[in-house]
Amino acid sequence: MPPTSPVGWHQRIDGQWVQTAVPPATGWWLASDLRWYPPEDAAPAGAEWQRSWWGLGDVWWGVLVYALASVAASVVLALGIAAANPDVALEDIEFGPYTISIGVLANVLAFAGVPWLASRRKGLGSLGGDFGLRVRWVDLAIGLGLGLAALVVGGGVAAGLDAALDVDGDASNVPIDDLNGPGQIIAFALAVAVVTPIIEELFFRGLLHRSLLKRGAGRVLAGVVTTVVFVLPHLLAAPGWPEIVVLAAVITVYGGFFQLACSLTGNRLGAPIVAHAIVNGTAVLVLALG
Repeated sequence: MPPTSPVGWHQRIDGQWVQTAVPPATGWWLASDLRWYPPEDAAPAGAEWQRSWWGLGDVWWGVLVYALASVAASVVLALGIAAANPDVALEDIEFGPYTISIGVLANVLAFAGVPWLASRRKGLGSLGGDFGLRVRWVDLAIGLGLGLAALVVGGGVAAGLDAALDVDGDASNVPIDDLNGPGQIIAFALAVAVVTPIIEELFFRGLLHRSLLKRGAGRVLAGVVTTVVFVLPHLLAAPGWPEIVVLAAVITVYGGFFQLACSLTGNRLGAPIVAHAIVNGTAVLVLALG
């Protein structure tokens, strides 16, 4: 029995120590005070999600679904385009405006579908109760302020790295140049500025961040890991290493501000969703006008 609180162990309400994620009896749940409580005890205010038994395993499933959905959508689209254009070789196919379809499909299946399924099968059956998908009036103000701050800081970082690495200042992971006509641009803007912030925050600041907290990670460590994992899928569209460095730095800044918005509002997702929407919406607007 550990004499202190080592990593990976938690103290039950009766004073006994048990390993993280190993409840002392069926139905017991880990609360935010790092103690195990019996099923009949009420959860502390704002910590209903501690009763759920989803966790990092569901996060890995989400990553796998994202990868498989991206590959499958790319293959199906490539075969479809090849069938419609038999004179074009597979290796010469350009997805053009269909790029966003691949990304949105993968995002919805992995970053929204996996948390929804985890909540239904292993949690409270509520995205609000399990992952904090709630919005209060104060979240709008905090999200707006931190979204604008993220744009200012991220813009400064991007300008500095663009100059240092001699990168085209228009480098982006947003393929708006491939779109044709106002209809495609409007649909793209809604997907990037509205749908994407909701589902990405649901997965990263909802499922991933809370899973780390449930496993005993401190708030700082959980926030850092969440931000790092958040950055990775955003780098796939970068054309080369200089652009990857710039995008990684800028999106790390953005992710840090989104994480701060989450922390300031008791792990609710309203504020980070608003901040995320401000950043994405501004990016689409700037690129469309440019």
